[in-house]
Amino acid sequence: MSKIIKAPFTRNVGNDKRVIEIRNYFTAPKQVPETNNDIQTQLQAQTILENAKVEAETLKREAQLYYETVQQQIAQEKENWEDEKQQFVEMARKEGYEIGLQQGYQDGLAQYHQLIEQAKQIVESAHNEYYQQIEAANETIFLIGLKVAEKILDVHLSENDEHFVSLVKRAIREVREHSEVKIYVHPTYYDVVISQKDELKEIFNQEVDLFIYPDAQLSEHGCIIESPFGRIDASIDIQLKQIKEKLRERLEQLEEA
Repeated sequence: MSKIIKAPFTRNVGNDKRVIEIRNYFTAPKQVPETNNDIQTQLQAQTILENAKVEAETLKREAQLYYETVQQQIAQEKENWEDEKQQFVEMARKEGYEIGLQQGYQDGLAQYHQLIEQAKQIVESAHNEYYQQIEAANETIFLIGLKVAEKILDVHLSENDEHFVSLVKRAIREVREHSEVKIYVHPTYYDVVISQKDELKEIFNQEVDLFIYPDAQLSEHGCIIESPFGRIDASIDIQLKQIKEKLRERLEQLEEA
């Protein structure tokens, strides 16, 4: 007499997404105009995040619908069982089998409790599955945010060497008050950076001794700035790590809310 209640949908939680806004912690100064590629990348990133938000909302609605459907099915099963139980009692009473009636009632009552317990387990499973899907969606959002950050900070460097020079310029602005500065870059970008030395020197507020060195120990997009002030690691990997930490903090705040 027990019945199996099936979930009305099956979903791959790996594709569910929700948006987390990414702050631009490395915004170029106003005097550096955005290129068409920069604008296009920002639009692509915004589109990806908006799609993630839509998918996450869809997941939430479907999970809630699943939960409500299970509740309705449980109520329907209970109502059906009450009808069947009354029919059984009436049939046994008409036939005059008092012992059989009592035994049938006890068996039916046991099966009724078994059905209720099964329904409770289904509701609990639906509840757990809902939060598992939300948790998986949060992790997916985190990965999307990181991929967008990688695209903004990394992909353009391989398309245009000037983007790497822009990264160096932003780092130099942190030490433009000093009169002696050393720049270390990977050999891949050494020629590009050295060709822009005069332009880099214009960033400083005074005459500067600017030295540029190739360093094969750095990652391809690595950039180290040394001055009397100290050492600045402006490498793409470091910037991505900082963005990843900010995304993780934001995700934890959303989960606690």
